[in-house]
Amino acid sequence: MPFTDEELKLLRDSWDEVKKLGMKEVGLHIFTGLLNAAPSLRTLFYTIDLPDEEELTIDVMRENKKVVAHATRIANAISKFIKFLDQPEELEKLLTSLGESHARRQVDPESFEYVAPVILSVIGGHLKLPSNSPTLQAWVKAYGVLRNGIVSAMEA
Repeated sequence: MPFTDEELKLLRDSWDEVKKLGMKEVGLHIFTGLLNAAPSLRTLFYTIDLPDEEELTIDVMRENKKVVAHATRIANAISKFIKFLDQPEELEKLLTSLGESHARRQVDPESFEYVAPVILSVIGGHLKLPSNSPTLQAWVKAYGVLRNGIVSAMEA
Protein backbone atom coordinates (compact mmCIF):
# COMPACT_ATOMS: atom_id res chain seq x y z
CA MET A 1 0.00 0.00 0.00
CA PRO A 2 1.98 2.99 -1.23
CA PHE A 3 1.94 6.24 0.66
CA THR A 4 1.01 9.56 -0.87
CA ASP A 5 3.55 12.36 -0.85
CA GLU A 6 1.40 14.10 1.75
CA GLU A 7 1.34 11.03 4.01
CA LEU A 8 5.10 10.65 3.73
CA LYS A 9 5.56 14.30 4.65
CA LEU A 10 3.21 14.01 7.64
CA LEU A 11 4.97 10.87 8.87
CA ARG A 12 8.47 12.22 8.43
CA ASP A 13 7.74 15.68 9.81
CA SER A 14 5.97 14.29 12.88
CA TRP A 15 8.70 11.72 13.54
CA ASP A 16 11.39 14.40 13.14
CA GLU A 17 9.57 16.47 15.75
CA VAL A 18 9.06 13.59 18.19
CA LYS A 19 12.62 12.34 17.94
CA LYS A 20 13.88 15.74 19.09
CA LEU A 21 13.22 14.24 22.53
CA GLY A 22 16.13 11.91 21.77
CA MET A 23 15.96 8.35 20.54
CA LYS A 24 16.44 6.96 24.05
CA GLU A 25 13.55 9.02 25.44
CA VAL A 26 11.18 8.28 22.57
CA GLY A 27 11.97 4.59 22.89
CA LEU A 28 11.49 4.69 26.66
CA HIS A 29 8.06 6.29 26.27
CA ILE A 30 7.01 3.66 23.74
CA PHE A 31 8.50 0.69 25.62
CA THR A 32 7.13 1.82 28.99
CA GLY A 33 3.71 2.46 27.48
CA LEU A 34 3.70 -0.97 25.86
CA LEU A 35 4.66 -2.83 29.01
CA ASN A 36 2.08 -0.92 31.06
CA ALA A 37 -0.64 -1.50 28.45
CA ALA A 38 0.15 -5.22 28.25
CA PRO A 39 1.95 -6.40 31.40
CA SER A 40 1.82 -9.98 30.12
CA LEU A 41 4.46 -9.00 27.54
CA ARG A 42 7.00 -8.43 30.30
CA THR A 43 7.71 -12.16 30.39
CA LEU A 44 9.15 -11.88 26.86
CA PHE A 45 11.92 -9.74 28.28
CA TYR A 46 13.20 -12.33 30.75
CA THR A 47 16.77 -10.99 30.51
CA ILE A 48 15.53 -7.65 31.83
CA ASP A 49 14.59 -7.57 35.50
CA LEU A 50 11.08 -6.07 35.45
CA PRO A 51 8.41 -6.22 38.14
CA ASP A 52 5.47 -8.40 37.14
CA GLU A 53 2.50 -6.26 38.03
CA GLU A 54 3.31 -2.76 39.18
CA GLU A 55 3.00 0.25 36.88
CA LEU A 56 6.33 1.10 35.32
CA THR A 57 7.55 4.68 35.20
CA ILE A 58 9.93 6.28 32.76
CA ASP A 59 12.29 7.07 35.65
CA VAL A 60 12.42 3.42 36.78
CA MET A 61 12.89 2.24 33.21
CA ARG A 62 15.63 4.80 32.59
CA GLU A 63 17.71 3.23 35.40
CA ASN A 64 17.88 -0.17 33.69
CA LYS A 65 20.61 -0.29 31.03
CA LYS A 66 19.02 -3.27 29.24
CA VAL A 67 15.69 -1.44 29.08
CA VAL A 68 17.37 1.68 27.72
CA ALA A 69 19.20 -0.36 25.08
CA HIS A 70 16.01 -2.11 23.93
CA ALA A 71 14.00 1.11 24.00
CA THR A 72 16.62 2.85 21.87
CA ARG A 73 16.52 -0.05 19.38
CA ILE A 74 12.74 0.40 19.13
CA ALA A 75 13.09 4.09 18.30
CA ASN A 76 15.89 3.43 15.82
CA ALA A 77 13.79 0.76 14.08
CA ILE A 78 10.93 3.24 13.73
CA SER A 79 13.34 5.80 12.28
CA LYS A 80 14.58 3.32 9.70
CA PHE A 81 11.01 2.31 8.90
CA ILE A 82 10.01 5.94 8.27
CA LYS A 83 13.14 6.51 6.18
CA PHE A 84 12.45 3.44 4.00
CA LEU A 85 8.72 3.98 3.39
CA ASP A 86 9.40 5.00 -0.20
CA GLN A 87 12.24 2.48 -0.69
CA PRO A 88 10.42 -0.88 -1.05
CA GLU A 89 13.52 -3.11 -1.15
CA GLU A 90 15.06 -1.54 1.95
CA LEU A 91 11.71 -1.56 3.72
CA GLU A 92 11.22 -5.26 3.00
CA LYS A 93 14.73 -6.07 4.32
CA LEU A 94 14.03 -4.13 7.52
CA LEU A 95 10.63 -5.73 8.13
CA THR A 96 11.99 -9.20 7.37
CA SER A 97 14.86 -8.68 9.79
CA LEU A 98 12.50 -7.44 12.52
CA GLY A 99 10.11 -10.33 11.90
CA GLU A 100 12.85 -12.94 12.01
CA SER A 101 14.28 -11.44 15.18
CA HIS A 102 10.90 -11.51 16.92
CA ALA A 103 10.18 -15.05 15.66
CA ARG A 104 13.49 -16.30 17.13
CA ARG A 105 12.36 -14.90 20.46
CA GLN A 106 9.00 -16.66 20.10
CA VAL A 107 6.99 -13.45 20.19
CA ASP A 108 3.32 -14.08 19.48
CA PRO A 109 2.23 -12.05 16.41
CA GLU A 110 -0.83 -10.98 18.40
CA SER A 111 1.51 -9.02 20.70
CA PHE A 112 1.83 -6.40 17.99
CA GLU A 113 -1.81 -5.42 18.49
CA TYR A 114 -0.73 -3.55 21.63
CA VAL A 115 1.91 -1.47 19.89
CA ALA A 116 -0.17 0.76 17.61
CA PRO A 117 -2.14 2.52 20.37
CA VAL A 118 1.07 3.17 22.27
CA ILE A 119 2.88 4.67 19.29
CA LEU A 120 -0.17 6.79 18.44
CA SER A 121 -0.38 7.94 22.06
CA VAL A 122 3.29 8.90 22.22
CA ILE A 123 3.23 10.77 18.91
CA GLY A 124 -0.20 12.31 19.38
CA GLY A 125 0.55 13.25 22.97
CA HIS A 126 3.89 14.86 22.22
CA LEU A 127 2.53 16.78 19.23
CA LYS A 128 -0.82 17.49 20.95
CA LEU A 129 -2.77 16.11 17.99
CA PRO A 130 -6.49 15.42 17.98
CA SER A 131 -7.33 11.77 17.42
CA ASN A 132 -8.75 12.49 13.97
CA SER A 133 -5.71 14.39 12.71
CA PRO A 134 -4.36 13.52 9.25
CA THR A 135 -0.98 12.89 10.87
CA LEU A 136 -2.33 10.19 13.18
CA GLN A 137 -4.31 8.69 10.30
CA ALA A 138 -1.04 8.42 8.35
CA TRP A 139 0.53 6.72 11.38
CA VAL A 140 -2.34 4.23 11.54
CA LYS A 141 -1.68 3.33 7.91
CA ALA A 142 2.08 3.17 8.50
CA TYR A 143 1.66 0.94 11.53
CA GLY A 144 -0.44 -1.44 9.45
CA VAL A 145 2.44 -1.75 6.99
CA LEU A 146 4.95 -2.20 9.83
CA ARG A 147 2.90 -4.82 11.65
CA ASN A 148 1.93 -6.76 8.55
CA GLY A 149 5.52 -6.85 7.31
CA ILE A 150 6.89 -8.05 10.63
CA VAL A 151 4.16 -10.65 11.15
CA SER A 152 4.50 -11.97 7.59
CA ALA A 153 8.21 -12.47 8.15
CA MET A 154 7.55 -14.15 11.51
CA GLU A 155 5.19 -16.62 9.92
CA ALA A 156 7.38 -17.38 6.89
